[in-house]
Amino acid sequence: MAAPLDMTQVEKSLEGFTIPPRPDLLIQLQKELEKPEPNSRFIGQLISKDMGIAGFAIKVVNTPFFGLKRKIESIEHACMFLGPERVFKLVRSILLRYEFSSAENDPFLNTLWQTSEKIADACMAISHFFGFDFIDEIYSIGMFHDAGIALVCQQVDNYPEILKSAYEQDELTISEYEENAFASSHEILGFLIAQSWGLSHEISTVIAYHHSCQTILATGNYTEKQMFSVLKLAEHMVGNGKLLAGAVSDLEWEKYNEQIMDILEIEYFQLFDIGEMLYGFGLDNAYHK
Repeated sequence: MAAPLDMTQVEKSLEGFTIPPRPDLLIQLQKELEKPEPNSRFIGQLISKDMGIAGFAIKVVNTPFFGLKRKIESIEHACMFLGPERVFKLVRSILLRYEFSSAENDPFLNTLWQTSEKIADACMAISHFFGFDFIDEIYSIGMFHDAGIALVCQQVDNYPEILKSAYEQDELTISEYEENAFASSHEILGFLIAQSWGLSHEISTVIAYHHSCQTILATGNYTEKQMFSVLKLAEHMVGNGKLLAGAVSDLEWEKYNEQIMDILEIEYFQLFDIGEMLYGFGLDNAYHK
């Protein structure tokens, strides 16, 4: 298990920031899922009240990553074929973006969520490639891992410039650079959002250390390391730093790629196979354009 966070530092990082509470829809869905026999029709009706969320969920379910043999046309059908628990996890990830919809006109935040969707899709595809059984969890990591950035942008006006500088230096981790700049980090804030929204301990841990690579690689359990490695590979393939901050180099990958590939048990030449696979799913990447 990864080293526990310093809660004194966590509390300090939270000063000036407000973690968005779990939406009412998630609370209602969780109550239904806790029943001995959850009602898929009722769950479908709850989710379908918001056409934007329902439409997005159906779109994601119909991607090849879920491997369904027939097209899903409603949330109720999705519950029947995937199970209500999997649909709940998917909707939870989608709701995160909608929670910050009031800032949709912000070009940087638009880029943030578009990039998170690409990373989440790439995470699922890569997990399929390796035959990992944490598809739902890795999608949540892809969508939630940079969620703290949305909170930072509410308080730090020049954050895009800070993030670009953080990616371009190699003396500190990105989170350490952020802490020096505004006494918090999107890593810690993302961890707190994940916990508040009921994500699992392993998911929250990966989010908490997704820029503290040395810590999670040294202390994380096997599943945490696998999830972390899939996330970092997805970020590298899709170009997370370039999309978010205009970074020319991927310094984290350059420093930790050997350990990440060891955990995933792949050689360098296989990155091109993964790149071709991602391209087939419509994801441009560093190894196939």
